[in-house]
Amino acid sequence: MSRPAERYAELLDEIVRRFDLTHDFGRKKAYEAAIDFAREQLTSDPHCNDFLKAAAKRLGFAAISFDTLESRVKLPKNAWLDIWISDEDDEVALTGTREGLQYLIDLLTQLKESRDPEEHIHLDRAILPLTDNSANLVLFKEEEPWFTGGDGDEEQDHYPEREIDPSSIYAIQFIHYPPDDLPLTAQRLYRVLKVEQADSLTNVKEFVEGVEARYYRFTFAADNDERFSYSFHLDDPAVNYFTHREILSLAMKSV
Repeated sequence: MSRPAERYAELLDEIVRRFDLTHDFGRKKAYEAAIDFAREQLTSDPHCNDFLKAAAKRLGFAAISFDTLESRVKLPKNAWLDIWISDEDDEVALTGTREGLQYLIDLLTQLKESRDPEEHIHLDRAILPLTDNSANLVLFKEEEPWFTGGDGDEEQDHYPEREIDPSSIYAIQFIHYPPDDLPLTAQRLYRVLKVEQADSLTNVKEFVEGVEARYYRFTFAADNDERFSYSFHLDDPAVNYFTHREILSLAMKSV
């Protein structure tokens, strides 16, 4: 075993010992923890994807790799950025060194040229180039109708009714924007503990095209392990729903 492989085996031992690996959700939690560790500690390490591959193989998941915009653009020395949000004046201030601003320009250029509709930039507080006191920064690219609500093809804006039995929903995932008042992370899977028809539209993620009868209240454990109940529309494209069989299929896929 090579020295990097030995090091990653030791790191994985430290990460996974906090989780119950006897069931699929314990392994999923451990895999997410390994991904978070790689994102926070190893993005500049040339063996980062090897670590992710080792974690996926050990925990029985399909391997992912970090080929993000941030990893494709080299972070120059002395690159600093700070995002300040004013509570009183409804203003946002972006401050950066020359190198930091150039880094942001390079990221935005990559985003502009990307053909992946899901591509975005995500910079985290206290992780270079952002300062410890900075707000997080997330940047997306959208076409003009997203801003203007223009006269695009009506069929393109229509979201079909999903064929899904609410009682079979085992996990829930938010594509980009989880409700701001909940401790949730985009792209993560959350175990659904209870599903019931929404009797009132309080604590609800609104969906413009939503038929009221298609709103259901979901009880699930958030990032802080607290249980929350919130209503979501079954046809909202910003929310993914998974059955238990689908979760097992995803978990056990081979590379």
